[in-house]
Amino acid sequence: MNTLPVLATHQGRFSRRFRQYKYLWVSLLATLIVAGLVVAYLSKSPVYASALSVVLPGSGSSSNFAIDDVGSASQSTRTPFSSIAFNPLVNYKEIFKSRGVIQSAAARLGVHPTALTPPRIELRERTSIIYIHADGGSAESAQRYAWALFDSFQEELERLRQDEMLRRDNSISSVMEQYRLRLMQTRQAIVDFQQRSLLVSGEQVTQLMHTLTNINERRISVQSSVRNAHDFVRQLGIDLGVSPALAGQAFRLQSDPEFRGYLKELDTSAMKVAEYSSLWGSKHPKVVAQNLRYDTAQQSLKFRSTKLVGTQSAEILHNIDLASSIHRAELFASLMENYAKLQGLQAESTQLDITETKLEDRLKVFTRESAELERLEREHALAEAVFTSAAVKLEAGKSDIFASYPALQMLGLPSLPYAPKSPNTTIAIAIGAMAILFILFGLFTAWHRQYLISLLLKNS
Repeated sequence: MNTLPVLATHQGRFSRRFRQYKYLWVSLLATLIVAGLVVAYLSKSPVYASALSVVLPGSGSSSNFAIDDVGSASQSTRTPFSSIAFNPLVNYKEIFKSRGVIQSAAARLGVHPTALTPPRIELRERTSIIYIHADGGSAESAQRYAWALFDSFQEELERLRQDEMLRRDNSISSVMEQYRLRLMQTRQAIVDFQQRSLLVSGEQVTQLMHTLTNINERRISVQSSVRNAHDFVRQLGIDLGVSPALAGQAFRLQSDPEFRGYLKELDTSAMKVAEYSSLWGSKHPKVVAQNLRYDTAQQSLKFRSTKLVGTQSAEILHNIDLASSIHRAELFASLMENYAKLQGLQAESTQLDITETKLEDRLKVFTRESAELERLEREHALAEAVFTSAAVKLEAGKSDIFASYPALQMLGLPSLPYAPKSPNTTIAIAIGAMAILFILFGLFTAWHRQYLISLLLKNS
C-alpha cells in the first residue's frame, strides 16, 4: 500500500496550519526565550557593591626658613590641580585599576586575583572626589574588598613616592659630589697658600695696621718728648757751664775719697793763706808755708783729676766742690738724669723707626698676599654657599613627598550594602516585559502589514 500521498497530505495540512498561526508560534517562542533569559538572570549569584569615596586636597603649602651661617631655603607643596598637563584624579583612577593594586588586594583577602572583579571608578566633574565601587559575593566580602583596595592603593602610592625619592636622590647625588669636591679643592687651596705665605688670615692685616697706627702715635709722642728733653738739657748745660758728660765726671770726682781729701786740704790751706796774709806780709814764713801748702794741694787735685777724668775735664773740674753747694749738686744731678732720659727716648725713637719700617715692609707683603687670600676665600665661600644651599634644598625637598602623588583623605568609609546590586528583580521583570511588548508589537505590525501599507498608500 502506498503511504506517500497520505504523508504528503499531512505535511501540507501542518504547513498550512503553521503559516496560519506562525505569528502566534513566534510570539510564544520569543516570550519563552525572554522569560528564560530573565529567569537565568535572576538565578545568578547575588553581587553586592560597597562604595567608598576619597578626596584630594585642593591647596598647596609653602614655608621659608634660614640657617645661621648657612643660608636660607624654601619648601613648597603645589596644589595637585595647578598643572594643566595632567589630572591627578585620572592618574589615581588608573592606579586603582592597576594590576599591582588588584594583586595586593587579593593577597590581603587571601584569594586569587582572578576571583576579584576590577573596581568601578567614578569621577565627578569640577570636584576632587573619587568614588570607588567594589563588588563581592556578600555584603561583608564587598566591604572587605573595598578596604583592601584602599589599603593597597595607599601602599602603592607610598611605593611610588619612595621610588621617586630614590631616583631623585640618585640623580642629584652626582651633582652634590661635584659640589663637595669643589668645596674641598677651594679649602685645600687656602691651606696650601697659608703654608707657603706669611699671611694666615685677613685678621693679621687688620692687626698689623692697628699696630702700625699705635707705633706711629707712640713715635710722634716720643719725638716730642725727645725735643723737650733735648731743649731742657741744652739750656741747663748752658746755665751750669758744663755738659752732661762733664757733670757725670764731676760726680765721679766727688765720689773719689782721695780727690775729696785733696779738695779739703785745698780749702784748709786757702783759708790759712787768707788768714795769714791778713796778719803778715807775703814774705812771712807762715804765709809762704801756707802758699806752698795750697799750691801742693792744687797740684795734687789736678793730678788726681787728670788721672780720673782726663786732662781736658780736669782743667774744668779739678776745683769744683759740689758738697759745698747742695743746690748746685741737685742741678748737676738733674742735668745727668734728664740727659739719661734723653738718651733713652732717642733710643726708643730709633727703635720705633726701625720697627715701623719693618712693619711697613711686612704690610706690603701682607697686602699682596691678602688679595690672593681674599680671592681664595671668596671662591671657598661661593663653593660652600652652593654646596650648603643645595644640601638644604635637598633636605627640604625630601619633606615634599606629596608633590607628584598628593595625599588622599577618605571622605566616605566603605559601605556595608543592605541589598545585592544584582540580580535586580524589578529591573529584570521590567526589561522582560518591555521586551515581550516590543516583540508582540513587531509581530502585530508584520501580521497586518498589508492593511497598514494600504492605509499609508490611501492617505498619500
